[in-house]
Amino acid sequence: MVNKPDHSDLKRTIAELEKELASQRRKIARLERDRIRYKTILESATHAIVVVDDRGRIVEWPSQAELLCGWHRKDIIGKPIYSIMPPRYRSKHEGLLDKVLAGAHGDIFGKRIETTILYKDELEVPVELAVSLTKVGDRREFNLFMHDITERKNYETQLHRISITDELTGLFNRRGFMTLAEQQLKIAHRNKDTILLLYADFDNMKWINDNLGHRMGDSALIETAAILQATFREADLLGRAGGDEFVVLMTDPDDKKTGEKVMARLERNIAAANKRPNRKFKIMLSTGSVFHEHDHAPSVDDLMIKADKLMYQNKKEKKIAGRYSHI
Repeated sequence: MVNKPDHSDLKRTIAELEKELASQRRKIARLERDRIRYKTILESATHAIVVVDDRGRIVEWPSQAELLCGWHRKDIIGKPIYSIMPPRYRSKHEGLLDKVLAGAHGDIFGKRIETTILYKDELEVPVELAVSLTKVGDRREFNLFMHDITERKNYETQLHRISITDELTGLFNRRGFMTLAEQQLKIAHRNKDTILLLYADFDNMKWINDNLGHRMGDSALIETAAILQATFREADLLGRAGGDEFVVLMTDPDDKKTGEKVMARLERNIAAANKRPNRKFKIMLSTGSVFHEHDHAPSVDDLMIKADKLMYQNKKEKKIAGRYSHI
């Protein structure tokens, strides 16, 4: 009698292999789903999610990054992340990579950082940036989450401009003038520059408003602002200090004769404006100007108080002399 071979062990081995193979197939399927999910997130995220390896090379560059930086994926993969940084930032960041990987500078993670990146080496784009560090196998990778904030920055700039600008004349309002003038005075004192501050008041504004209407009064203020802009340098600070009051700050005039020349030019420009045909009113300004040498640090308030007193003295002298003529 011939004994039949026992294939039970072989069958068990085959069954185990098939089970293991099925398990591997499920793992591969899960990995593929994860890969697709990962790619979908990268491509559909509102942020540009850029992945950088532990040598600072770009390994993931989704379409959002292409839109943000202008570089096509095939042209940027494998290049150092410093390629998208403005040159002034590169040397600083090149030396930080190893330190960050070693655990230093951990304070950059989990924070939103406002900075700029390069759009194809041509122009800078403001972005909000977040950085995370992940471990892939035995290596580390950086994930950069970048979001274009150009529109927000433009809006912030516009809000700031509105907050310091007089809507009617386009000059700085009192807040804007005072803020910038204080900064200018500090620089002028440090550089030992001479300072001239002019305060001007529109003498006949009440007459214009009462007799010609407030719209004409607004036109008079706008015209006066244009005359001041034509009289002074672009570097000088011009502001509307109040309803019908204007203030100008000049730094580094050569000497007091410069101030006299400027005042003479202002008078000529006002006279020329008043000679235009079909005028319904005259532009009449009382002025007071103060020179300040660099012997001590001044304040804008002090200069404006002194100039304001001289302006009222000028107004009083014109009234006594009977030099008021509205038309």
